[in-house]
Amino acid sequence: MDTITRQSVLDLLNGDWADYVSRFQGLSPAAQAAFLEKQGYKRLADLLAHIAAWWEVGLQNIQNYKNDPAARQPEIDVDSFNAWAVEAVRTVGEPEEIRVFEAARRKFIDLVMALSEDDFKDERVLNQIRWELVNHLEDHRIV
Repeated sequence: MDTITRQSVLDLLNGDWADYVSRFQGLSPAAQAAFLEKQGYKRLADLLAHIAAWWEVGLQNIQNYKNDPAARQPEIDVDSFNAWAVEAVRTVGEPEEIRVFEAARRKFIDLVMALSEDDFKDERVLNQIRWELVNHLEDHRIV
């Protein structure tokens, strides 16, 4: 996605990201296992927790950018953060984590709808959206 607009982000959230779980569930058990292994996760719940945790960070960062012209993305140890996200859901079942993932997706939709036209000109906001929604989908695309 070269140009990020409100509509392109909503299309992504209501398209590829809305279909993410069903696309995974449509794979054969062997293909599901191969996909998760390639992604480095044992369970779909772990992968969804990873994505949702980063979305929560992105949502918070975008709010910070809106409220503070000097706000910058905080430094995050990516490996530690990813490990924490998976560990946090170690005892959570797949249905519950799917609900958490869907809630995070809906929160992103709500945020995008609330962004002003000026927010869509703020490179910090655009970069955050690009990382959380566009690049993250490419990293975890189900083929």
